[in-house]
Amino acid sequence: MTLTASAAALFFNRDGEVLVVNPTYKEYWNLPGGAVDVDQGETPLDAAVREVHEELGIAPPIGRLLVHAWISMAGRGGQVLYVFDGGTLNPSDQASIALQESELSEYAFHSPGAMPDGLIPPHLDEVWRQALLAHADGRTAYVSVRL
Repeated sequence: MTLTASAAALFFNRDGEVLVVNPTYKEYWNLPGGAVDVDQGETPLDAAVREVHEELGIAPPIGRLLVHAWISMAGRGGQVLYVFDGGTLNPSDQASIALQESELSEYAFHSPGAMPDGLIPPHLDEVWRQALLAHADGRTAYVSVRL
């Protein structure tokens, strides 16, 4: 069994919509982010910054930790997920988004309360909900998910 660590950033546009990306190698859309390179001494925040730059081609400031999630997959290991506050992307950053085509096919902004059914991974519903609440409330949340 293995334990992996991933980091992502929660970005909004000026209309309060959330940026989501469509990975070419996964069934569901997600936040921009990816694996923490622990072997290279990378921290979760370092990984979020690197992944956003690699995937979107932009380098906006990444803020505070919104969610620390522990995802336990019985008999298959687990994942530690960190979601950081990316804040509101300015029009210049939005216009500069250049997707990493080897990993992402598209991006979109969606209203947090009106995400299309089946857009995000069902097992991450609570992580998403807590990230949005933590952003709004100025707090950090801990989420535990058992699959």
